[in-house]
Amino acid sequence: KKGHIMTLTIQSLFNEPAIVGAVINRVLQTRTDAIYWQEFLDWRKTTTRVFKDYIGSVRGVMAGSINSQFGEKPIRERRNMGEGYGEIAYLGDRYQMDVNRLSELQDLLDKYNEANATGQVSALNDIISFIYDDYRQVMLAAHKRMDLVVGDLLMTGKASVRNKDKAVSEQNATEFLNIELPMNAIELQDSDVIDGTKKKMVTYLMNKLNELAPDFGKYSKMIMSRGTFIKHIIGSSEFGDMFKMQLGSNQMYLSTGLVTSDLASDLFTGIGLPAIEIKDDYVKEQNGKNVQVYADGHITLLPQDKVGYMRYHTPYEQTDPVPGMTYTPTGDGDMLVAANRDHNGRYLEYTAEWIPQIADPTLITTFDLTKLTK
Repeated sequence: KKGHIMTLTIQSLFNEPAIVGAVINRVLQTRTDAIYWQEFLDWRKTTTRVFKDYIGSVRGVMAGSINSQFGEKPIRERRNMGEGYGEIAYLGDRYQMDVNRLSELQDLLDKYNEANATGQVSALNDIISFIYDDYRQVMLAAHKRMDLVVGDLLMTGKASVRNKDKAVSEQNATEFLNIELPMNAIELQDSDVIDGTKKKMVTYLMNKLNELAPDFGKYSKMIMSRGTFIKHIIGSSEFGDMFKMQLGSNQMYLSTGLVTSDLASDLFTGIGLPAIEIKDDYVKEQNGKNVQVYADGHITLLPQDKVGYMRYHTPYEQTDPVPGMTYTPTGDGDMLVAANRDHNGRYLEYTAEWIPQIADPTLITTFDLTKLTK
C-alpha cells in the first residue's frame, strides 16, 4: 500500500512553503555566483522608504527616483529628494517558465505522486533540483542590478537605471533611478601626465595622493578595470623602470599584460601607493549583452573595504499580498519570491526594495581618465 504524504500538482508545488523554502535554502547554500556589491556594502534595514542620509553638506545628494515594481503596473509617483535624503527603489521582474520546462516538471511530479513514501524523498529531491535554476535566476536578478548600480557609483559617482522595456530609445526611457554622489572627482588632462613623449601616470598618482593625504587621510585601496590598468598603468613610461628592481622573476608577466592584482599590489605598496584591485567583472543585462561592472577609464580610491550600506525596506506585498500569490521570503534584504499563473503561462517573480547608500562619498576620490588621449 502506498504511504502517500501528499499529492503534488504544479500549482500546489509553487504554493507549498516547505518546498519553496527548501529550494531557496539550496540556492543560498550553493551560491557560486559572485555578488560584487557585497564586497563594498553591508545590509542595513530602514523602516521608512525615505530615510535621512548623512552624506555631508552637498545639496541634492540623492535624487531618488522611483521605479515601477513590475512592467505592467503604472510608474509610481516620482519626486526628487532634497538634501541628505535617500529613497528606496523598487526592484522586481517576472520570469515566464516555458511550456517545455513545465511539462518536464509535470513528469517529475507524476513520478513523485506515484512513488511510495521512501521513493517520494528522492523524487522530491529531483523536483527541487529541477526548479532550483528558476529560483536561482529570480533570486540573483536584484543583486545583479545592484552590482551594476554600485559599480557605476564607485567608479563614476553617478548611476541611473532606465526602463528600456517600453522605450523606443534610451533617451526617452523613463528614469527609474538616478543617484549622483558628491565624491572627490578629479578629471585628468593630458598635461597632468604627459611629459614630452613620456606618460607619467604613476608619478602623478603618487604626487596627487601626497597632496590629498592631509584632507582625505590614507587610502587603503585603488580599484580599476583591467583595461584601465593595462592602458594607463602598465602603459605609463615609468612603469618598467620603476618596478624592474622589485620584479625579479616576475618580469615575463609584464610584457604580456598578465599582471595579477596581487603582483600589482605588491608593486604599488612597495612605492607607497595603496593596494590595487583589478576588476574583471561582468553582468548580463536584460537584453542579453554582457556589461562591465566597473567602467574603463576610471580609478577609484577607497578609504576602507566597506564604504556603506545596502538599505532595504520590507516590501508592501509582505503585509498585503496580491490575491492568489504566495510570497516566500528569501532571507537577506527582505526579498520576496512568488509564483503565479495566468492565461499566458506560469511566472516566477521577485520583489525587493533596496538602495545603495555610500556612507561618506566626500572622502572617496575618483580619477576620471576618459579625456586622456594617450
